[in-house]
Amino acid sequence: MVMMTHNEAARLEALRQYQILDTEPEETYDNIAQLAAFICDTPIVLVNFIDENRQWFKAKIGLDVPEMPRSVGLSYLCQERRDVVVVYDTWTDEKLARNSVVTSYPYVRFYAGVPLITPKGDMVGTLCLIDQVPREISHKQVEALVALGRQVISELELRRNLAEVSHFAEELKRTKEKLAHSENLLRTIIESEPECVKLLAKDGTLLEMNPAGLAMIEADCINQVQGSCIYPLIAPEYRQAFVTLTEQVFQGESGIQEFEIIGLKGTRRWLESHAVPLRNSDKNIIALLAVTRDITERKRTEASLRDREQHLKLALQTAKLGSWELDLKTGDLSCSKQCKANFGLPPEIELSYDTLHERVHPEDRAHRQEAVRQALEERKDYEAEYRNIWSDNSIHWVLARGAGIYDADGSPTRMIGVTLDITARRQAEEELKRQTKRSQLFAEITLKIRQSLQIEAILQTTVIEVQKLLHTDRVMILRLWGDGSATVMQEAVLPGFPVLLGKNILEHCFEQDSQELFRQGRVSAIADIETANIQLCYKEFLSQFGVKANLVVPILQRENLWGLLIAHQCECPREWNNVEIELLQQLADQIGIALSQAQLLEQETHQRQELARSNAELEQFAYVASHDLQEPLRMVASYLQLLERRYKDNLDARANEFIGYAVDGALRMQTLINDLLSYSRVSTRSQPFEPVDCRFVVNCVLANLKVALEESNAVLTYDTLPEVMADATQLSQLFQNLISNAIKFRSQQPPQIHIGVERIDQKWQFAVRDNGIGIEPQYTERIFVIFQRLHTRNKYPGTGIGLAICKKIVERHGGNIWVESQPQHGTTFFFTIPDTAGNKL
Repeated sequence: MVMMTHNEAARLEALRQYQILDTEPEETYDNIAQLAAFICDTPIVLVNFIDENRQWFKAKIGLDVPEMPRSVGLSYLCQERRDVVVVYDTWTDEKLARNSVVTSYPYVRFYAGVPLITPKGDMVGTLCLIDQVPREISHKQVEALVALGRQVISELELRRNLAEVSHFAEELKRTKEKLAHSENLLRTIIESEPECVKLLAKDGTLLEMNPAGLAMIEADCINQVQGSCIYPLIAPEYRQAFVTLTEQVFQGESGIQEFEIIGLKGTRRWLESHAVPLRNSDKNIIALLAVTRDITERKRTEASLRDREQHLKLALQTAKLGSWELDLKTGDLSCSKQCKANFGLPPEIELSYDTLHERVHPEDRAHRQEAVRQALEERKDYEAEYRNIWSDNSIHWVLARGAGIYDADGSPTRMIGVTLDITARRQAEEELKRQTKRSQLFAEITLKIRQSLQIEAILQTTVIEVQKLLHTDRVMILRLWGDGSATVMQEAVLPGFPVLLGKNILEHCFEQDSQELFRQGRVSAIADIETANIQLCYKEFLSQFGVKANLVVPILQRENLWGLLIAHQCECPREWNNVEIELLQQLADQIGIALSQAQLLEQETHQRQELARSNAELEQFAYVASHDLQEPLRMVASYLQLLERRYKDNLDARANEFIGYAVDGALRMQTLINDLLSYSRVSTRSQPFEPVDCRFVVNCVLANLKVALEESNAVLTYDTLPEVMADATQLSQLFQNLISNAIKFRSQQPPQIHIGVERIDQKWQFAVRDNGIGIEPQYTERIFVIFQRLHTRNKYPGTGIGLAICKKIVERHGGNIWVESQPQHGTTFFFTIPDTAGNKL
C-alpha cells in the first residue's frame, strides 16, 4: 500500500521541477550506480525516482525493467522513515516476505535504500541496493551510500539550476529582440508620421527631426540643421513666445503654440506645436518633444472667413434676412431691423439675448441652446429652427443660422448669423405631412377593410382608425332601418363622453326626406350645433349626447342607403375641412363596397354549399343506380349466353349475329356500370389518409398488370419513390390506370414506361412517361372529362372513365393532374400530392 506524505503535492512538484523523468540515460547517474554496486558488492543497484503512480529508474544495474508501479517494492520504507533503510533478509519479516518483489522477480532477499531528499526536505526517490541472497553491509558502506545519495541530489540541483540559467538566457534574448523591434517600430512610426516630430535642447538646439519636419523647414537632410538653434527660423513676432514655451517645458509643463516660420528657402508657414517634456529613467528632463502640424490652410480659411463676413452683410441686405451678432463674453446682442421683425418686434426696441430667449417657445428653448453649445464646441456652423411667440400670442417659426468667431487660443468670442421667418413654409410642410398621413391611414384602413369581409370587423376597424385620424371625440356607424329607426353598430369614443354602442335610436326629425337626401349622397357638416340653422328637435337630439359639432356621411350599398358614418366633436365646436369630408366620403364608399362584397360572398358560400350537397346526392344516386342495374343486366347477359349455347345450331347465321350483338352490348354495359361504380366510390367509399410507401404500391400494380406487361414486352422503370399521406387503394388505382393507358395506347415500339418524382413547393410531383402514340394538344383537357373518348371502341376498348377517375382521386388528395404530349412522341401524365409529412427522398 502506498503511504502518502503530509505534503505529497509539494513532493511531486519538486520532482517535476527537476525535469528528470523519462529522460535518456546519463553517464553521471550511471557512474553513481556503478560506484554503489562496487562499494557494496551487490548485483542490483537502482537510482529510483518516485512519481505519482510509478517508480522510474534513471540508472539501473542488474534489472531488466525501466520502471515499476509505485505500489510494488520496498521504497515505501524509506518514505515512511525518511532515513536509510537496511533489510538483511526479507524472509525474516512476515510482512516483507509477502511483498511481490520478494515472492517474484527480482526475488529480493537483501534491500538497502537511501532516501533522496531535496534541500527543501521533499523526498523524490531512493538510491537502493538489492541482492537475491541475505547479506550484511558495514556502517562505512552505509555512509558511502548516503554520500552517493547526496551526490544524486547535487546532480539534480545542478540540472535545475542549468535549466533556470538557460531559461533566463532565452528570456534575456527575447527581451533584447523585443527592445530592438520596439526601437525600429518607433523609429519607423516617427519617420512615417505626416506631422513634424522633433527633439530640442534647452537652448533651442535641434537634436532630432523626422522627414516631415525637415520638409516643413525646407531642409534637404538632417545634417543641414542638426545641432543648430531653430529660433532663427521662427518669425520675429512669435520668437519670444516660443522661447518662453521651451523654458516652461524644461520646468515640467506642457504647452501648445501657434506661430509662423520662415523656411530655409524663404517659404512662410503657420504651424501649431504641442510640446511636452521628455524624461529619462531617472525622471530628469533631457529634451523637449514636440509634435507640430502645418495649419497654413486653416489660417488662410480664417482670413477668408473674415472677408466673407463683409460680403455676408451685403448679401443679408439684398435677401432681406435678419442679421445678428452675439458677444459670448458680455452677452450683448445686436440685431438688424429685419431680425427684430422676425420676432414681431418694432425696429426701435433694444433686443437683448434674454429678451430673445423669453420670446422663444418654451418647448424649443432647450433645443436652441443645445444647438448653440454643440456648434461652438465642435467649431461648426450653427443652425436651428424654432418657434417664437409674438405679442399677440401668435406663433411663428424662425430659421437661425450662424458661425462662431474664435480667438488665438481657439476660444469662441462671438457668434454671427442670420434669421429668416419660415412660418409659411412650416405651415405648408405640416399640411403636407397631415395630408400624407391621411393618405397613408386611408390606404391602411382600405386594406384592412378589403382583407376582411366580416361586417363587424370592417365597421370596428373603420371607427377606430377614423377616430385616431381625425382626433375626434366620437366616431360611430349608424345602421338605418326601413321604419326610420337606427342602431349604433360600432363606436369609438373618448373616455368621459356618453357611450352609444348598441343603442336603438328613433329620431322623429330624421324623416324620409332626410334619408332621401343622404341616399343622393348628401353630406352634413355642422361646425357648431348651437349656431347651426337646424331644427330645434334635431339640436336637442344631438345635445343629449354632448355633441358640439358633427359630420355625417352616407354609406351606400349599391344604390341603397345602408347607414351613416358619423364623427362627433363633444369638447368644443369644430370646423370640418374639405380634406376631412372627402376622407370620410372615401371611407364610406369603401365600406359600401365591402358590404356588397360580403353580401356576394355570403351568396357564393350558400351556392357552393348547395352545389356540394347536390353533387353528393348525384354521387349517391350514381352509386345506387349502378349497383341496382348490376343484377338485371347480369341476368340478361346470362340468358342471352344460355340462348346462344343451347340454340346455336337451330338458328341461322343472322340470328346468331344478333345474339352476339346483344351479349356484347350487355357486357359493355356491365363494364360501364362497374366503371361508374368506381368513379362514385372515389368519394363515397374512400379510406382515411395514412402513410403509404409509393414503391410498394407500384410493385403491387406491376404484379396486377404482369400479363399485360409481358404480352406487350413493356419495360417499366421508376425513381426512388417517397412515402406520402394517401388512400392506398385509390393511389394503386391511380397508378394502375395510368400504366394501363401507357400499355394500351402504345406505338409500334415496345412500351417504355418511366415513373419519375421530384419535390416542388411542399408537394411531390409525379410523372408517368411513355413512348406511345401521344395526344393532340387540343385534347389535353377533354381526356379528363367522364365518357370522353378520342378513339373508337373497335380500335381501343374502354368506357372513357379511367382518366376521370384519376382526376377525381388526385383532387381528393389535394393535388392537380395534367398531361403533356405530342402525337407519335409519347405522353407524360403529371400529378401532385402534398407532402404533409415533410419527407425527403
